[in-house]
Amino acid sequence: MNRYTILHRALGSVAGRPYECKLVSVGGVGSTALGRHVWSTNDKTSYEHSFSPAVFTGHSKLRLGYMYGDPYNAVLSVFRRGYQDMHIRAMHRHTGITPPSLAKVSIDEYLEAGIDQFGLEAQFDRWVGAVPAPCPLILIKYEGLAEGIGEVLDFFAVKKPFVVRPRKSSWETQPDNIRRGLEKIYGSMREKVLAMPAIKVI
Repeated sequence: MNRYTILHRALGSVAGRPYECKLVSVGGVGSTALGRHVWSTNDKTSYEHSFSPAVFTGHSKLRLGYMYGDPYNAVLSVFRRGYQDMHIRAMHRHTGITPPSLAKVSIDEYLEAGIDQFGLEAQFDRWVGAVPAPCPLILIKYEGLAEGIGEVLDFFAVKKPFVVRPRKSSWETQPDNIRRGLEKIYGSMREKVLAMPAIKVI
């Protein structure tokens, strides 16, 4: 258990919440800042990018959040920060699958392979309805976070305001080859994401 988890559990208890909060994400969508704000005990653990809500079956007194966003920008954010190898391993934990290494792999090389090696769409599909959640779940679209932040904070019983910051990565400013590569791999997922409401409580 890391120091963030210990601190969050302690503060969550002080706040009087009758449940533990865990925020899971697709990655590259600003979930670290939001997770720490709502005292998510998933922060910097092997469950931070869990592939399915079924991973949490059997956990009592739990509230789950799943945060996702435009996969084009999410993937760019991961590569911009050099997190690609760490992220592919995080996305495959608890799956029984050993993913390929993305150490020193550039965004160009990743897109040339033409495969969603992170498993973003498979994770998204599970969380937004393919697999039933074992406890109350809130689905949070990054692009709708500013308009839905009040509902998110209410769900997690947090009163302190949260400032939604604009992202630093935008696929629209990328060269044509990058945009084509993103569309080829993540075009179908992006359509699903854009069709989702800003916030959905299940």
